Amino acid sequence: MRPDAPNILFITCDQLRRDALGCYGNPVIRTPNIDRLAAQSIQLDDMHVACPVCAPNRASWATGRMPSAHGLKANGTVLPLHELTFMEVLRRNGYHTGAAGKLHFRPQWNYRPGDKAGVLKAASGEGAADPQPPLWELPFYGLESCMLVEDHNAGPYGEMLRAHGFDPWEDPHSFTYPQHTTRQSRYPAHLSKTSWITDRSLEFLDRQDAVRPFFLWTSYVHPHHPFVVPAPFDTLYDPAEMPLPQWRPGMDADFPERYRRKYLAEGASHEAIGMHKLSDEDWQRIKAYYYGMISHIDEQVGRLLDWLKEHDQLERTLVVFSSDHGELLGDYHLLFKATHHGCVTSVPCLWKLPGAPASNRRLEALGSCTDLMPTLLDLAGMDIPEGVQGRSLRPLFADGSAPTREELLIEDQTHLRTLLTRRWRFTWHGHGERGELFDRQSDPHELHNRWDDPEHAATRRELTARLMDTLIANLDPLPPKTALC
Repeated sequence: MRPDAPNILFITCDQLRRDALGCYGNPVIRTPNIDRLAAQSIQLDDMHVACPVCAPNRASWATGRMPSAHGLKANGTVLPLHELTFMEVLRRNGYHTGAAGKLHFRPQWNYRPGDKAGVLKAASGEGAADPQPPLWELPFYGLESCMLVEDHNAGPYGEMLRAHGFDPWEDPHSFTYPQHTTRQSRYPAHLSKTSWITDRSLEFLDRQDAVRPFFLWTSYVHPHHPFVVPAPFDTLYDPAEMPLPQWRPGMDADFPERYRRKYLAEGASHEAIGMHKLSDEDWQRIKAYYYGMISHIDEQVGRLLDWLKEHDQLERTLVVFSSDHGELLGDYHLLFKATHHGCVTSVPCLWKLPGAPASNRRLEALGSCTDLMPTLLDLAGMDIPEGVQGRSLRPLFADGSAPTREELLIEDQTHLRTLLTRRWRFTWHGHGERGELFDRQSDPHELHNRWDDPEHAATRRELTARLMDTLIANLDPLPPKTALC
């Protein structure tokens, strides 16, 4: 490890849209602390997920590999223990590694996928898996210490709520009905999951010494649905002042079949909420609560940045801020994720490099979340392991005109695959099914699907061939593993 190895603070959110921050041009949201970080950072304006679902993309962050390569292809599955994470590489090179919040490298529930009875029981917490690893499992994917919480409240966070006289299952969570719930949290802000994650992060920072550099992953669970916010953040935004979502009357007729099912679904699962029935007022109310969750996170990010400044660690620390995927938030009259629209696949990405604070630099290069792992290691002066599919962004940071990728692949926990270029988004939904073809330059909000447009038939053929080439190029470069998990 080099003597000037930087501390690393990795701050992440779950389901935060890129355009839901002031630094990305949102005129309504109040995010002064994240904007403060952006003012000292390299700001990436075209960063995209490897998969628009929580667990697979988080594993791609950690390994620098696509879900089809690292093996965590869907929520509810496990990141194989033989996969090498950047946290483990940092640990082997002398870093003190820790995490607070949501990792999602394992299932959150103990019942089998598809067990409808288990899903119903989950509303009361029955079957919830404790995310906290036992001591004998440390280091946990390279983390020497961690205090973890998932979408539900099992584990140390729930124990804290009980100690303060609260029922951990009183607030709606990600397996209660319905998921578009908007309400004030039963728990005060200082006992919220967001505050608890910050408290645990600060405890980790307070334990550091001047001998070893630290890596800390502060991973917020929100602004994930349901939209439950502690006071006073639940009333911070007036729903009547919220901008309406992106929508073109009749555009549901152009939906691929998978999106149409999502749009019309009612009652079959916790996310089947009858989105086609929601009104403009419903979308505005949801957005107001979603923005409240983000402002609450922003307050807590401020606490972390203040600690670094007060302890003279800000200039020595590499700070990265991002999200595992975005949120539809009413655009196309849809909610949550599970589509490949840009508002879901594009994520905020800020890099405050160690050294003297720099002014904001915005780069439009096309980037993948698989790039995070090799970039962190490169900036820390370490070799990038064999089998990593992402690319270090360090040359781009040094020279904003450095060559970058012309296209990237986005996978899905189903058969969907997207080829993204600087101009086009091409999403394959299956043989004989309507896919998606959007011109990112002339139609940045993706309101006009050109899949069936005869004038774009040649573009479809070209992008189909390029997608096949990209799929082949992204096959796992490592030999098969024989470990059980």
